[in-house]
Amino acid sequence: MTTPRAFLAGILLGTMLGGPALAAERDSHGLAKAIAEKLHARRQAAAIHTTDFQGTGIGCIVMPRFELRQYRYPGHAMLCEVDATGEVLGAVLNKGGRRICDITGAFLDDGTDCYAINICGNDETLCVQ
Repeated sequence: MTTPRAFLAGILLGTMLGGPALAAERDSHGLAKAIAEKLHARRQAAAIHTTDFQGTGIGCIVMPRFELRQYRYPGHAMLCEVDATGEVLGAVLNKGGRRICDITGAFLDDGTDCYAINICGNDETLCVQ
């Protein structure tokens, strides 16, 4: 194999093997905690009851790239919570706006102020009180 081909093969192999290793280093627990705290603060501020969208009970938050970077996630996150059901839907997006992975979950309406959140396939349940 010539030197440029060997170099390219090494880069491709390193990329394929390095991706899962980098994903394992992500702090989904820390990110889930930050998401739960932001959603809970939004819920407590009654802003979700006035809603971001007229005629609906949906409140949304955005987590910019610098916030996600501390949890080792690329891009930024956008999430919305449905007031009536507590359902949380969102995604981690790259800087071009393409979806990297989904964020789903729900506010557990059992008096505990907890959220069950799935970030990119990692389940977390976090209480904010």
